[in-house]
Amino acid sequence: MADKHEWLSSWAENLKNCFKEDRWIKTFDEYLQDLERLPYSLSRNAPQYLTDAIDYFGTREEKGFAGTVKQFKVFDAPFGRPSDQPLFGQESAVQEIYSALKNLVLEGRADRIIHLHGPNGSAKSLIVELLMRGCEEYSKIPEGARYTFHWVFPRERDHEMGFGGLKDGGERTNHTSYANLPSEQLEARIPCDMNDSPLLLLPADQRRELLERWIEGASQKEKDAFRMTHYILEGDLCPRCRQISDTLLHEYDGDVSEVLRHVQVRRYFFSRRYRRGAVVISPQQTPDAADRQLTLDRSLQQLPAKLQHLNFHQLFGDLVDANNGLVEFSDFLTRATEMNKYLLSATERGEVQLSSVNMYTNTVLFASSNERNLDAFKETPEFASFKGRMLLVAVPYLLQWRKERGLCESILQPITSFKHIEPHVAETAALWAVLTRLNKPEVDHFDSDQRDLVRRLTPYQKTLLYDGRPLNKVANFTSQEQRVLNDLVPEIRREYDDTPIYEGRFGVSPREIREIFYDTAYGKDCPCLTTEDVLQEIARFIKDKSLYLFLQLKPEEGYHDPEGFINVARESYLDVLDREVLTAMELVPEGEYGKVFDRYLRHVRAWVRGEKVHNPATGAWEAPNPQIMEEMEEVLDTGDDARRYREEILAKAASWSLEHPDEAMDVEALFSGQLQQIAKAYHDRATQEVVTIGRDLLTVDRPEFSGLSDARKKAARETLARLADRFGYCEHCAPRAVAFLLEYRYRT
Repeated sequence: MADKHEWLSSWAENLKNCFKEDRWIKTFDEYLQDLERLPYSLSRNAPQYLTDAIDYFGTREEKGFAGTVKQFKVFDAPFGRPSDQPLFGQESAVQEIYSALKNLVLEGRADRIIHLHGPNGSAKSLIVELLMRGCEEYSKIPEGARYTFHWVFPRERDHEMGFGGLKDGGERTNHTSYANLPSEQLEARIPCDMNDSPLLLLPADQRRELLERWIEGASQKEKDAFRMTHYILEGDLCPRCRQISDTLLHEYDGDVSEVLRHVQVRRYFFSRRYRRGAVVISPQQTPDAADRQLTLDRSLQQLPAKLQHLNFHQLFGDLVDANNGLVEFSDFLTRATEMNKYLLSATERGEVQLSSVNMYTNTVLFASSNERNLDAFKETPEFASFKGRMLLVAVPYLLQWRKERGLCESILQPITSFKHIEPHVAETAALWAVLTRLNKPEVDHFDSDQRDLVRRLTPYQKTLLYDGRPLNKVANFTSQEQRVLNDLVPEIRREYDDTPIYEGRFGVSPREIREIFYDTAYGKDCPCLTTEDVLQEIARFIKDKSLYLFLQLKPEEGYHDPEGFINVARESYLDVLDREVLTAMELVPEGEYGKVFDRYLRHVRAWVRGEKVHNPATGAWEAPNPQIMEEMEEVLDTGDDARRYREEILAKAASWSLEHPDEAMDVEALFSGQLQQIAKAYHDRATQEVVTIGRDLLTVDRPEFSGLSDARKKAARETLARLADRFGYCEHCAPRAVAFLLEYRYRT
């Protein structure tokens, strides 16, 4: 119990110290001191603040379609909260958003709606959600501090003062500010409806003059970032604050210092949950902002008599809550166009006309919509007006296998709480998903000498190309052809960008992949979620073609063929499974075929040059081993002229090294044909052993297992153990995986 009380006391003390050190409440004079020191940080408009929040989290290098690209770490969800979901891929869309924000910074105002469009489930709202979460976390640190203000009015009897702050004898009180008075000494506290910056309490001309003067003495970082924005030049108080300020100024005979005594500056923190500076507006038939007259508010009744006559209006609504931050209009185009027309003036002038007053905003506007609604909107007369006030950013489905696999792994994560996941479930499902999203290349878009290469690309080969994997393993492409195709990837990727059928618009969505995973997990009474079960669920999922548009597309030379892609995904899985089972049975040399051929190549090089080979086991330099070379040449079926074959192999390796002087040789890419021959030879030799051990393994928990010899029992048990220890299978899914392999690859 003592520990609990100690923890509570410690927590309370830390929070109290944090409150004091960060000065969550301060006077206007204290705020001005901070403004003099940080003229840029405390005068930022919404686009500046959002870009600074993105920059705060930093960047990392990520492999994209056109090589290495910059990815912003804020989209990795580095916030320490388990419920935060990171963004996978979408580097191009994110870079467009960042560039758009930078343009808004240069413009000095948020005069465009950043409109994210794409198929359902392509992470449009997730992108905005992560930006909101980034602002939340950034606002908690000193560099991201934001401030708003309240009007505070002390109890007259406690301070022996009238409205003007005078004692009975007419002498001025010595309070410099009412900001730090405890609540029990305050008669009323009125917040700014718009959570505006205290900077707006200064007249626009003086505001500009002060900032220009103070920026000269600021740090270089502040100088480099500072820009005179529309917010500084023309920003003004909300209607209620303007009424209070003007009335106080009149009652204090123009003494602005007396007016500012009533200002309490408060630290302001973003919060999507509590709608502070980060708001999502769902489709609705109600206004996004409104005003209402305050007549019965108790706090107004406590105001000094000379303020009580004012006809106060309060601003409220989604845009009010989002002011000085960002807002997302979710499913923007599903709402009646009439409900959105006010955004034309809101973006151009930062002004929203309400029933009784005008509201001025400082907000980054995002919108999201799916492609069908956007296509329909483009056909309306209103589109021309909105087009000039929108920055359209496409957010397609992922087209890179490894990134889709990462997304599938995150979807599978909750299932791990009650089921084991077989190692290749995410990878196989991701492959099938990406295949459904690809378009057949139009060869006429390419030069004549490139067309044959592009024409030969199957959907699976295109997936490998987009993922940066070698094609030599699955197709007869030479190293030179592979290099040409690698250079063409950006062009292949962009060929549909300016069309209504851009690549990634159609295909299975992550939401549907989640549905497949969960239906499999709950529909199978098995302790494991296996790749076999997921493939069966996919086959069931695509039967009703009326449910999803991508199932209705006409197959074209292997593309848009979801049923055929199941076979492609199955074969890819079987290739991996075959290698793992052979390795677990110790029927494949350690390091597999690439290292075996590399050893052969080293002996050939030494033999042709009359040199010796280093033996890593003994550390000695020895003559090339004829047995190693002859055994490999028998596997490769090189014919009688071994010398000629060895010289050709060595010449090919030397040619590659001349073209790539700073790169280690990629044996698997350069000699893929030879590696396939080696794999087939080992596979053929091991077939009977695989079948025997595989069948024995399937009987481990059955009575017939006891009738096997000790050697066969040992081989089966050790295979199961290696599959678990080295590849992540469990006692339930390992036998099923082996049975699946025997059925589809060994036909037993």
